[in-house]
Amino acid sequence: MPAVVAFATLIGPAAVPKRHVASREKSLLDTVAHELRNPLTSLRLSLDMLINDFDELEPQTALRLVQRAQRSASWLQTLTENLTSAACVESGHLDVQPRTIDVLECLEQAVLLVHALLEQRHQTVRFSSTAVSTVAVADPARTVQVVANLLSNASRYSVEGDEIELHVSSVGQQLRVRVTDHGPGISPEDQQRIFGAWVRVEGSAPGGLGLGLNIVQNLVQQQGGRVGIDSTLGQGATFWFTLPAPVELGGVATCGL
Repeated sequence: MPAVVAFATLIGPAAVPKRHVASREKSLLDTVAHELRNPLTSLRLSLDMLINDFDELEPQTALRLVQRAQRSASWLQTLTENLTSAACVESGHLDVQPRTIDVLECLEQAVLLVHALLEQRHQTVRFSSTAVSTVAVADPARTVQVVANLLSNASRYSVEGDEIELHVSSVGQQLRVRVTDHGPGISPEDQQRIFGAWVRVEGSAPGGLGLGLNIVQNLVQQQGGRVGIDSTLGQGATFWFTLPAPVELGGVATCGL
């Protein structure tokens, strides 16, 4: 199902008056258009300067333009993936293919995906682990998408130059991944609804469609895991998710739930 078509199923029951449905659809479309316009404009300007003024650009200036284009392209990719995943969730066709993987490889790929965003804001990721093993039963591509969404979210709510914490631990027969920022935190009321589709709480950072956390929840639950948040206003937020660890039965790895 195309992402725009999915809007109709995301906005509520058929009993809602048509004028309200149309207004909500227009609002969502306006939001999507706005979020796509900014990185597209930045990408186009960077490429235009590289093409039109290439012979006159200093190497460092050209490098900065390429880096800006890279950041814009990465953000467009994230938006597109989230819209596609939202449509798949609504149509019931979210493709998840768990297998035995090393989650550390997924974490490394996720950090690389958001590297341009982190570099732009002079932020770093500090990794730590207390896990007995970092092997889990999960879809590697979807796990990368989950972690990248959480890291992007943490970056937007952290101040420039801040450090984001990425921690892995063992919890029973599950592996837990935590992403911690030192931003403004989230109120108890907003914590109850923050995983909903198209939800943007009061004071939300610029950028984003309000889809990332909903997609995180759906992707994790499809893999037999859970998601949650620990936060106190003024003291940052920790988003966490779990994935089942493999249990060896007769040489076959099975879900350990």
